[in-house]
Amino acid sequence: MAGVGFELKKLFRARTVTGYLKAYSFSALITTGPFILLTGMVLAVQLLFLWFQVPDYENDIFVASSVYAFIFSQILSSGFVKVVTRYLSDCISLDIYDDVTASCFGLMAILLVLGSIVSVAFFWHSSLPFGAKLGAYLFFSLLMVIWAESLYLTALKKFKPLIGGLAIGVVLSIFCVSLMLAYVSLAPAISALLGIDAGLAVIVCLFLTQIIRLFGMPRGGRHFAFLPYFDKEWRLFFYGILFSGGIFLPNIITWMSSDWGETVAGTYRYAPVYDVVTFYAFLSILPLMIIFVVYMETRFYEAYSRYFQAITRKGNFKDIEAMKENMIHTLWFELRSAMEFQFLFTILFLSCGTYILSWVHVENKAVNMFDVLLMAAYFVGVFQVLGVILEYFNAQRQLLRIASVFFLLNGVLNIVGVVFIGESAYGFTFFMAAALSLAYAWKQFSHYIARVDYYVFCGQPMFYQQHLGWLTLLARHMYGPTVDRLSKKEDSYET
Repeated sequence: MAGVGFELKKLFRARTVTGYLKAYSFSALITTGPFILLTGMVLAVQLLFLWFQVPDYENDIFVASSVYAFIFSQILSSGFVKVVTRYLSDCISLDIYDDVTASCFGLMAILLVLGSIVSVAFFWHSSLPFGAKLGAYLFFSLLMVIWAESLYLTALKKFKPLIGGLAIGVVLSIFCVSLMLAYVSLAPAISALLGIDAGLAVIVCLFLTQIIRLFGMPRGGRHFAFLPYFDKEWRLFFYGILFSGGIFLPNIITWMSSDWGETVAGTYRYAPVYDVVTFYAFLSILPLMIIFVVYMETRFYEAYSRYFQAITRKGNFKDIEAMKENMIHTLWFELRSAMEFQFLFTILFLSCGTYILSWVHVENKAVNMFDVLLMAAYFVGVFQVLGVILEYFNAQRQLLRIASVFFLLNGVLNIVGVVFIGESAYGFTFFMAAALSLAYAWKQFSHYIARVDYYVFCGQPMFYQQHLGWLTLLARHMYGPTVDRLSKKEDSYET
C-alpha cells in the first residue's frame, strides 16, 4: 500500500492546482480503476444484449455467471493474496528476487487447482450446456489469476501497466463479445462468456509479461517457497477469507433462503433485486477508498515511518515518544477527516438514491432498503480502513478477532432475519451486523493504538522461535532447509 503513497507524494510536492488534481486523479484511478473497468465490462455486455435483442433467459445466465465469478474468486483468493503480500514485501525489502516470478506461478497454480475442484463440484449436477460451464469456469479462474498478478504489479508500484493492461483487456472483451454475438452461432450467454474470457486471457498475459520483465523467468524452480509464510501468517490468511466472506455472506444467505432468491438454469441461485441495490450501495464508499489512499498513505505513513525509524536507528526515549505522539495524532486526525469526507457522500447518495434507482428501474420494495444498505456500506468501509491500519502494525490477533466477529454477526443476524422475520429484515440485518462489527473493531483498534508501545516493544518474543508447521516442513522437503530464510527474519512493521 505504501507504494501508492510514494507516487502521490511526488505529485503533491508541486503544490499547484494541477498537481493536486493529478494526485487525486491518480488515487482514484488506482483504487477504483480495476473495479470500474471490470464492472463496466459486464454492463457493456448487457447493453450489447439489448442491442442484439438477446432473450432474458440468456441474459440471466450471463449475469449469474458473472456474479458468481466475481464473488467467489475474491473470497477464494483473498487469504492467499494477504499472505503472499508479506512474502513479496520481505523479498523486496531484503533485495532477494530469485523466487519472485516462481512464487507468482506457484500462487496461480494453487488458486487454479482449488478453483478447479470447487468448479467441478459446483457444475457436476448442473443442467447448463458444456459451453456455458466452460465459459463460467474460465471467467472464474482468470479472475483469480488476475487478482494474484495484480498483487505483484501493485507491490512494485507498476500502476500504469496494471490499469493499461486492464483497459486493453476490457476493450478487447467487449469487441470479441460483439463479434461473437453478430457472427457466431453459439448461444448468446456462451458467446458473451467466451468473449470476455478472451479479453481476460489477454490481461493475464500482459500482466505476466510485466512480471517476467521485472524479475526474469523462474530460475531455481522454487515455485512454492512462500509456503512457510502460511504457518507464520495463518491469522492473516483467515482474516482475508473471513472479511471477504463476511461482505458477501448476506447476499449468499438471501440467495439461498429468501423469497427474493431465483434459480437460473437449475444451477445458479441469486437475488437480482437485492444484489443490484447492494452493488449501488457499495459504489457510495468509493470516495472513502480514494481519500484514504490520499490521506493515510501519504501523511500517516510519513509519521508512521518516522516513529519506526526512531526505534530502529536507536533514537532516545524522548525522540521515540515524540514520534509516537505525532503518529497517533496524525492517525486520528486523518481517520476522522476521511470518515467525515465519506459521510458527506453517503448523505448525497441518501438524498439522490430514490431518484437514481427509480431511473434504472429498480423495484420499489428494494428502493426502501437502499438507505439502510448505504449506512451498512459506510460502516463496512470504515471497518476496512481500520483493518488496513492494523495491517500496518502487523496486529494479526486483532485482525482475526474483528474479522471473525464480522463474519459471525453477518451469518447469524442475516439467517435470523431471512428465516424468522422475512422481507422487512432484508438489508437491516446487514446494517446491524456492520454496525456492531464496527463498534467492536473500533474498540480493538483504539485499545491497540493506545498501547502501541507495549505491542511494539513487549508484544514480540525476545528470542525468535519458528513454528515448524507442516507447510514449512513440506517446503524444506522440496527445496532444502534454507527455503524459509525469509520467514525467519524478525517481523517488520514497515510493510
